[in-house]
Amino acid sequence: MDSRHGRKRIVILGGGFGGSYLAKELSKRRHGLDVDVVIIDRNNYFIFYPLLIEAGCGSIEPRHCTVPIREFAPKAELLMAEVSGLDIEQQRVHFQLVGDDHCRSIEYDHLVVALGSVTRVMPENVVSGVREHAFFVKHMSDAVTIRDRAVELLELANAIDDPEERRRLLHFVIVGGNVTGIEVVGELEVFVREASAHYRNVSDDDIMFSVYEFNKRLLAVLPENLSVWATRHLANRGIDIHTGAGIKEVHADHVVDSDGNVVPCSTVIWTAGISPSPALKQLDGLPLNKFGGLQCQSDYQVVDTDNIWGMGDCASVEGRNGKPMPPLAQIAIRQAPQVAANIAAVENGRPTKPGGVELQGVLVPLGRHRGVAAIKGIRIHGFLAWAMWRAIYLLKTPRLGRRVSVLADWTLNAFFRKDYTQLGMNPGSRREMIRQHEVRDPDEP
Repeated sequence: MDSRHGRKRIVILGGGFGGSYLAKELSKRRHGLDVDVVIIDRNNYFIFYPLLIEAGCGSIEPRHCTVPIREFAPKAELLMAEVSGLDIEQQRVHFQLVGDDHCRSIEYDHLVVALGSVTRVMPENVVSGVREHAFFVKHMSDAVTIRDRAVELLELANAIDDPEERRRLLHFVIVGGNVTGIEVVGELEVFVREASAHYRNVSDDDIMFSVYEFNKRLLAVLPENLSVWATRHLANRGIDIHTGAGIKEVHADHVVDSDGNVVPCSTVIWTAGISPSPALKQLDGLPLNKFGGLQCQSDYQVVDTDNIWGMGDCASVEGRNGKPMPPLAQIAIRQAPQVAANIAAVENGRPTKPGGVELQGVLVPLGRHRGVAAIKGIRIHGFLAWAMWRAIYLLKTPRLGRRVSVLADWTLNAFFRKDYTQLGMNPGSRREMIRQHEVRDPDEP
C-alpha cells in the first residue's frame, strides 16, 4: 500500500457525507493538488440520510437512497476496511479489510478523520434496556427492519383475540422529538395506518404512536411557532406528544417514563441524539473532548498536530459564532471545500484559514403531505413546506440518474398503493419482545 511513485497521499477515515464529499473536492483543479486520495470505510456506499425514512417505509426504493463511493468519487481509492489503530509518529493507519483477519497498514502525508457518529445511548444507570430492546435509525438496515417489524406486528395483531394485547402490539414509542424522531413518526404512522386497511381484525383505534421529548417542545432547532404548528398537526393525527418527559426503562413489552408511568408497547424507536464514533478511542494520540469528539482548531487541524484534520459529526470545530459547528449532514458537505483548501494551503506553504459553516435552514417532513421549514429567516408550514423539502432534497441527491429514480418512485406512489410486504432484511426477528398469544381461528367470524 505504500508504492506511490513519489506522489503524496491523503487518507480519509470514513466514507460518509464528509469523507466522500472531501474526496471528490480534493480532485478539483482549483485546489492544485496532485495527490493520491484513499478512503477507508467498512462500506462501499454512503446513505443519503434525508431520504432514509422514506426508503425504509417504501416511498422510494432503498437502493435509490444509497450512493456508491467509487461512483461518487471516482478519482479516490477505496479500502473496505475497519480501522484498528493509528501510529502518529510513523504516519501510518492500521486496518483490517472486511472479510480478512490480516492486519495491514497504510502510510499517509495527511490524515482526515471523518468517522461520523452513532446513536447516543445513555448509561444503564440512566436509561436501562435500550441496547437490548430498542430499534435505532442510523443505517438502511435499521429503517427496513422497522418496516418489517411493523408488518410483522400487524400480522400478529390481526390473528389474536385480546383487544388490549392488540393495542400493545401496535403501540410504537419514539424517544426523541428531534428532526429524525419526527421524520420517523410522521412517515411510519402513515405507513402503518395505510397498511392496516389490509387486516380485517385491526381497526384504526388499535394503532397508537407516542413521542417522548425531554425538551419542553418538539423540534427545538426550529423557531417556536413552527414547533407549535408541527406539534398540533401531529396531535390532530392521534399521535401522543409528551414533552418535558423522557424514558428511564425500556423492556420487551413496556417502557417506564420519567414520571414512573408504565406504558405498554412492543416497539421502541430510539432517536435521542447522536455521539461521536467510538472508533476515535482506538486512534492513539488524538485529543478528544469530554463528549468523545475530536478536538480541532478552527481551521479543522487536530489540536497539537500538523497534518491531521477532523470534520463532520465526529469533530468539534469552532464556527464563526465561537461555538462548535452542529453535527449535521449539510454542515459536513459544506466543510469539505474548506478542509480541501486548507490542506492545499499547507502543501503550498500558505497559511490556513479558519472554517465556519452556518446552518442554512431546517426542513422537516411530517407525513401526509405536510411539513415545516425555516430557511434563512423564511418560515413555512403545511403543504408548501413539504413540497419544498422534496424539491430541495431531490436537487441535492447525488447524480442525475439517482434523482430521476427518486422522482419516478415519488410519481408512482402518487398513483399507486405502496407495497406493504416485508423485505426480509430482518430474518432474526425479535420475537422475544412478543408474548404468547391465543391465535384466532381464521374461519371464526
